Amino acid sequence: MLRRTRWFTVGVVAGASGTVVGYLRARQLARRHVPDSVQDAAARVVRRTDTEVREIAERAGVAIDGWRDTVAETRRTRREAESLLRRQLERAGLY
Repeated sequence: MLRRTRWFTVGVVAGASGTVVGYLRARQLARRHVPDSVQDAAARVVRRTDTEVREIAERAGVAIDGWRDTVAETRRTRREAESLLRRQLERAGLY
């Protein structure tokens, strides 16, 4: 049982180490072979996308707040209308 645990641990460590080393090596190769203009363009796209996503999230928040206000106003108006109808029914003796 201890042998299996030991070899499993060795395998996990070797796999994780290989993954990290492979990732770092791939990043190094990509930096070496990708032209600066492509990197700059990608960075601009990422920044622009980030800005646009933030703007969309802000607009969505404003829209949701507007919907909440509309719902609250509608509920208040319906309560008032129901109260008025109940008073009218009471006056008529039907409620």
